[in-house]
Amino acid sequence: MPHLIDEAETLLRERGFKVTPQRTLLLQVMAGQPVYLDADEIYGLAYTQDASVSLATVYRTLSLFAELGIVTKRYIEPEHRREVFRLSEGPEQHYLTCVRCGKRVLIHADLLNRMARELVRRKNVSVTGACACFTGYCPECTGDLRRGGELPDHTDGAR
Repeated sequence: MPHLIDEAETLLRERGFKVTPQRTLLLQVMAGQPVYLDADEIYGLAYTQDASVSLATVYRTLSLFAELGIVTKRYIEPEHRREVFRLSEGPEQHYLTCVRCGKRVLIHADLLNRMARELVRRKNVSVTGACACFTGYCPECTGDLRRGGELPDHTDGAR
């Protein structure tokens, strides 16, 4: 994904922003990740490469990158308390966030894409984006809860 980094740096310059070593580092960190990461995860990866990077810099940079369309952000909880980010290229990704352990489980977007196409067909609208936040239990916590009798075997989580 070096071309994405070059394109992002060009966009920054065109919009009058400096291409700082910290911004380049965050672009490199994110280019190396195929999944969405929250700011703390991005900070942790960046910090291992440059201990002078601060969490505040990560938050400010992610905000700028999102404003410029360099990164895509998603909420992974219905209350929209937690955002995750990734570079803006690649297939759609959505997650189930485990309410017990916090693990994120990737949900393939085919079902959501079919739903969006059906919405377009039925309502004659144009869909430009969507936010789907799933919460529940990851496979490990589901197994633990079922073994402990806290979830029946037939629970599918749908309400």
